[in-house]
Amino acid sequence: MEQKTCQLSKTHRKTAGKKFVSVYRVTLVKDRKVSFTQGRLNNSAQAQPLIRKLVETQGQPDREQFCVVLLNAKNQIIGLNIVSTGDLVGATVHPREVLKPAILANACAIVLCHNHPSEILSPSPEDIAITERIIQASKVIGIQVHEHLIISTQSDQYYSFADSGMIRKIYDEIN
Repeated sequence: MEQKTCQLSKTHRKTAGKKFVSVYRVTLVKDRKVSFTQGRLNNSAQAQPLIRKLVETQGQPDREQFCVVLLNAKNQIIGLNIVSTGDLVGATVHPREVLKPAILANACAIVLCHNHPSEILSPSPEDIAITERIIQASKVIGIQVHEHLIISTQSDQYYSFADSGMIRKIYDEIN
């Protein structure tokens, strides 16, 4: 089988006329606002009502929604993003989609969150696996993951990965 190599100079010479390359401008667009009384997050109990309100007012609470809270160096909220909308039992989540708004907003840290429409708030193996992948990716680019919450949209109940020690355990394993 013939092996092909990339030779930009030969390709360029064979082309009659000019070639153009797209130039992109990357921006973060503010869609709307969600009211919240706390300016700074100190614990998971403060994050839960904010995410619940985001899912109820801007999302689809009957489906699983994966969200990210963007924080500055003082843990002040600088933005929210619904990363993915799934179905009744899950949502497809990729670390690049979670980290994209964090990078664009110059976030120093993030809080991950999703709802379980089933109201069973314990983490699934997939929840744990995606948390590990996001933490690994965020560590490379210097963004701290403070928390991952699984919330109920029917009550004030939630599950905290940080409070259960899972976030610390994941960081300890990758160091």
